[in-house]
Formats: sequence, C-alpha cells, structure tokens
Amino acid sequence: MLPSQYPKAIHTLTPLGVFVTLAAMFAIPSGYSYGAVLLLAASLLFLAQRPGGWNLSQDDKLMAWVLLAYFAIPSLMTALLGNDPTDYDQYSRSLLAIPILFLLIRVPVNLKTLWAGVALGIVLAAPLAWWQINIQHLPRASGFLNVIHFSNLCLVFTVFCASGFYWAAQQPRHANRWRAAFALGIVCGIYSVIMGGSRGSWVALPPVAAVFLIAFSSRRNAGRIILAGIACAVVIAGLFTLPGSPLKTRYDQGAHDIAQYEKDNPDTSIGARFEMWQGARDNLRMHPLLGWNTKDYAQSLAERVDEGRLAPIALEFSNNLHNNYLQAWVFTGLPGLLALLALFGLPLWHFAKRLRDADITTRVLAFCGTSNIVAYLCFCLTQVVLRRNNGIMFYLLVTLILWGAMHHASLATAGTQHEARR
Repeated sequence: MLPSQYPKAIHTLTPLGVFVTLAAMFAIPSGYSYGAVLLLAASLLFLAQRPGGWNLSQDDKLMAWVLLAYFAIPSLMTALLGNDPTDYDQYSRSLLAIPILFLLIRVPVNLKTLWAGVALGIVLAAPLAWWQINIQHLPRASGFLNVIHFSNLCLVFTVFCASGFYWAAQQPRHANRWRAAFALGIVCGIYSVIMGGSRGSWVALPPVAAVFLIAFSSRRNAGRIILAGIACAVVIAGLFTLPGSPLKTRYDQGAHDIAQYEKDNPDTSIGARFEMWQGARDNLRMHPLLGWNTKDYAQSLAERVDEGRLAPIALEFSNNLHNNYLQAWVFTGLPGLLALLALFGLPLWHFAKRLRDADITTRVLAFCGTSNIVAYLCFCLTQVVLRRNNGIMFYLLVTLILWGAMHHASLATAGTQHEARR
C-alpha cells in the first residue's frame, strides 16, 4: 500500500501530532502528551491497514529492536530484583514508540510543519518563564515541567532554531520569514534557558557546539562562524556581568557547593550528588552484573553512613541517584545499562553519519537528531532524565520525528538525483 492510499485520518493525525508535540511542549501542562496521543492513534490506525512493502533499512529494524529491548530488559530486571513496579510505566513508552517509528518512516510530514512547531514551541516558553520570574516571583522558571527539564529542553529547541537558518536558506518562498521566526526562537530560548538556571544545560553546550561545527563549518564560512562564536561569547559574558545576573548567581552557587564539599560539608546540591555517586560506585563493586534491590541498596548505604564512609544526605536520595547511567546500572543491572546505552547509541550513529551529507536538508535534520542525543547524554550525567515522563517522551518522540523526517529527505534527494541522471 502506497502512503497516498492510506485513510485521510492518518495524513491528518500524523502532521498534527508532530506539530502539537513540539508547539505545546512548554505552553500547556503535559503539552508533549497530546501530540504523543495523536501520533499513537495515527500509528495504530496505520498498522490496522496491514501495510506491506515497508522496505525498512537495517537501521530502521535495529531501532525497533532497541526500542523493544529498552522496554523488555529493564522491565525484566526490575521484576527479578523486586524493584519499584511504577518504573514499568516509563519503560512502556519505548514499546509504544515502535508503531510510531513505523508510521513516521512510511508517512511523510511536511518539514514546514516540523519547523513551525519548533519555532512556536520555544517562543511560547519565554512569556511563561517571564511570568514565573516577574509576576510569581519564583527563583527559577520551570514552566509546566521540572525546573531542570525546562531549562534543558529549551536549550534543545534553541539549538534546533540555530540550525533552522540553513534549512530556511533553501526555501524558495518566505525564507526571510523563517529566518525571523528562528531568530526570535533563539532569543526566547536563550532567555528561557537562563531563567531556568540549570547548570546541566551549560555542560551540554560545548559538545553540542562541536557537533554544530562538524555539521556546518567549512573553509568558506569559517570566518562567519568565528564571528558568530565571538558574538555569542560577548553576549554571554555581558549577561554574566549584569547586576543580579541569574547566570552568575548559579555559577556562584555551584562554586560555593564545591567549596563546601571540600570542607566536608556535602549538604548542598552538588555535594549531595557527589555522595550519591560515591555510594553507587561502592555498591556496584559488590553487584556489578545484576544490580540491587532498592531496599537492600538503602540498607547498604545506611551501613556505610554508620561506618562514617558516607554522609547521611546520601540516604535521602537512595532511590534517585541523579545520574541516569548509575540509576540504570544499580537498579536494573548491567543489562539495563546496556539497554540504555543502546537507546542513545544507535540513533546517535544513525544521525551522526549524515552530518556532512551533501543535501542540506538531510544534514540539518541529522544535526538536530545528533545534537538532541548529545545533549541528553550530558543531561543524564546529573539527573535521571528518562525516569520522568516528560524526559523520556520528549527524547523518544523527537528522535523518531527526526528519524522519519531524515528518511523522507534522503528519499527525496535520491529521487531528484535519479531524475537528473535520466
């Protein structure tokens, strides 16, 4: 069955689901879930058609297996260890993503829909952040998300807008309007990231910038990229030196936390993480393969606290280690950790190998996919990102949306080249 022969509902729900996933991410509570429901409904309707001739690539098949593995392996290890059954809910998101993957590979979505969702999504985040800081007088903006996730995901949208300029340059109509939308998105994104104040976002900036250079730098534009980099550095330095700067406040707080930890006071945000990670490393030496039951793990931490080898604050976070890799290893064993690494590693390879593609549209989508995963790899160093509904759903949905979009962009390029050779 050809995509054009699918019921109209599929062609309506699929682009609408993509747009809502991106545009409503920050604007309304659980905004990401509405797009997910639309995409899942479209995918189930798609599968009900029993479509044939999918022509899945090796990467497509592997991605489906990885999604299945991230559901099955951690779920099995959670059951074997007798750990929190509520974690099954997060793992199930990976299983439900499989039909969405098949849908997006077969049903193309107009890229204008995708980019409009990105631009609108991040623009809507800024007034919400402004309201929370200036009207509600909250110390940090969080939107309708966790305060850390708000800042982190705003960074991802901002990076997408930066690459959108290259796509806009290829548009025969309204290129300047797209550039204006992306410029506004970058401004709103930077503001929202700063108001969110997550230091994890700062950690992701250097590797994401490196991916940008790999994708878009050349001898011809090296000068412009250097000037843009200098301009960004000047802007950041200026924001840092402003009186009452949120950037400087968060930096000073981090420096204070580290200084306190060195003085044997771990009762701070960063110090608590250091103690949690030390406790995880110590316990993993005893059970490196199968991991721990949560109650046994907490008991082991308590023993180490009694012995003076850990600070008591480690006990307050015995089931949330503020590091996704340690969390997976400790509570789902080495198999669970490998499933997590595969969930990042396979799509990272799939996107990264197209970072220098001759087709600029494919390259931009490859950059967005790569930068999203690289950012998540950094975010997971200090938070259990995929244990939160918004964290795992954003990662899965955006990865699959970009996967499908890059697939169709590659097909369009191949078709154009074929016609040129005829």
